[in-house]
Amino acid sequence: MKTLKNTQKENNTQTRVSKLFQAVMILAMLFIASDIYAQNQEVEFEVYTNSAAKASQYLLGDDVALRDCASVQCEKLTTISIGTHVRLLAKSERSQIINGVTSRFYKIKMGPQVGWIWGGLISQKTMVSQMNPEIKFVFGEAGVDYKGYKCFQIRAVKNGEEIDKIYVKSEFLTHDLVSIINKQENTYGTDVITLCNPDSESCDVTSSNSYIVFKNNKLMQTTTLVALEKIELQQDNYAVSCEFENK
Repeated sequence: MKTLKNTQKENNTQTRVSKLFQAVMILAMLFIASDIYAQNQEVEFEVYTNSAAKASQYLLGDDVALRDCASVQCEKLTTISIGTHVRLLAKSERSQIINGVTSRFYKIKMGPQVGWIWGGLISQKTMVSQMNPEIKFVFGEAGVDYKGYKCFQIRAVKNGEEIDKIYVKSEFLTHDLVSIINKQENTYGTDVITLCNPDSESCDVTSSNSYIVFKNNKLMQTTTLVALEKIELQQDNYAVSCEFENK
């Protein structure tokens, strides 16, 4: 027969287990929420009134729609070529998620026309080729693929036309971790873009875990530069499922 003391002891144990379970569930929910937030961080840019220099950007997408208001439902005034230089005058109050990328609409002026473009089609980092200054490399997010992996894209652009593009799957990559090896340090005779590992102590060539090489007008991904002249384009470097439509 259970005594009153034993019953109270069992009740106290059950209460502690229940509270512990609730605490674990709360922590799990917070972790999931933070993970979702991290995957949907907004692609955001400065506007001209805050920083004239940082408001000067280039387009990541091709045939980018210039609209008469800040929404994909607004009328399309014209389209703008990839690599076009734009100055961001203002931004919309609300962001929109398109193909897994979160960004606002930005107001720009193209000739006599003033309109809005979606920020997901603006380059988050633009690098000038060290071999041919007429070529630029534009970098930005490319949404998620069918398996839920986060994707990024790099496009080689010249005179408003795309030369080539490549998609990279990564959960940690940001524009701050992408850089091009300058001409003084480049001994490879071709453009090399470094994708730095954030766990590395530095972002030099020896510590980075991945590179994008632009050779013979083709972008290719590699983990070593030892035999650069022997690198061949690998078809699996292209994650076609990462591509998103221009809105």
